[in-house]
Amino acid sequence: MGIGPGHASRTPARPGTAATGERRVIALVYLAGVSAAVALGRFVPLEAGVRDGFGLSLSAFGWLVSGITVVAACLAMPAGLWVARRDLGRVLSAGLGTMLLGGVLEVTAPVALVLYGARVLEGVGYLAVVVTGPLVLSARCGPATQQRALALWSTFIPVGMAVASAVGALGAMVGWRVAGALTLVPGLAALAGTVGLQTGMRGEVGDRHVRHGKGVGPVLQLSLSFALIALLGVTAMALLPSLATDRGVGSAVGGVTAAVVSLAGVPGGLSAGLLLGRGAGPRALSAAVLVLPCAAVVTYEVTPWAAVTAGAVVLQFTGGLVLAVLYAGVPSVAHSPYELGRGYGLLNQAGSVGTLLGPPAFGFAVTRTGWTSATVLVAAVALACLALFLAATRRPEP
Repeated sequence: MGIGPGHASRTPARPGTAATGERRVIALVYLAGVSAAVALGRFVPLEAGVRDGFGLSLSAFGWLVSGITVVAACLAMPAGLWVARRDLGRVLSAGLGTMLLGGVLEVTAPVALVLYGARVLEGVGYLAVVVTGPLVLSARCGPATQQRALALWSTFIPVGMAVASAVGALGAMVGWRVAGALTLVPGLAALAGTVGLQTGMRGEVGDRHVRHGKGVGPVLQLSLSFALIALLGVTAMALLPSLATDRGVGSAVGGVTAAVVSLAGVPGGLSAGLLLGRGAGPRALSAAVLVLPCAAVVTYEVTPWAAVTAGAVVLQFTGGLVLAVLYAGVPSVAHSPYELGRGYGLLNQAGSVGTLLGPPAFGFAVTRTGWTSATVLVAAVALACLALFLAATRRPEP
């Protein structure tokens, strides 16, 4: 029996059974998201071995790392519309299977051409997982847990990247291919668990949803807001090694700091879920965006590295909180499975574009005018994000 986003099953379930089922769905979907993020960060800690093995330049290696993001940046919105008409469980399982196939081909690739082709294939699976994951949570979680589940989902990227970094650290001892193969384990576990979620997860969509939806305006505004916050988080991490060199502590220290600071977004997202679950309104929580310019002043304008690190932690924590609020806010502006699929597709597409454009744009500004420009840009981006979110959610929910 199909369940569309925002609709309950026609078969009543006992409260305890329903709660247990929700927790299982949330755990499995989150594991799927973490495995996607592990795939995204697989090659970052394996740079030396991969470049030496295939003779790649730094630029070529950069394209290898970002190959997954390029697929999402190009195809996420049409993928969301396509997924909304399919059995969500089957799409999630197929996405995980495609990711695993791409990962296996990567760690066994004999030449660079196969490596890049496998990365694109893996990007297709990654896209299916990151678009379908929030749709499954919206479909299978009741009103009491939906926002918290979506807020938790927003933390899968930093958690998965941390797992990839931890496993990749073994590369120096066991070789990059063995370490890369170990990063496939979370995806294999997620696939084994999600196969049983296929029944009863079809998005119920029809022409009436297209005719009577609210239109793309609010969803587009929310997606642009998401892109701006995603841009700030990735950019802050990308700039830390250069900032460390400028402050005289060395890029290696900056790299370690970036790895540690990146996890600060996780408690931020979990905090958002806790606050939303206790009745806090998304519009009220969005005011946390105003903390970002203050944190940027500390991060980019002071000299002591301890203060810089503290400012970066606040940036990431606040960014994680706001990203979670934005993820949880999509159902409030998308009132049909069609609009929800379009919303999460557009959200992921905009976020991918933001993460691609942010580091080079900020790097260009810093190179030309110094670190003060980074502070100014953070302030401008934060204010634009807040304005877009408030505009997207200004209409009361029906």
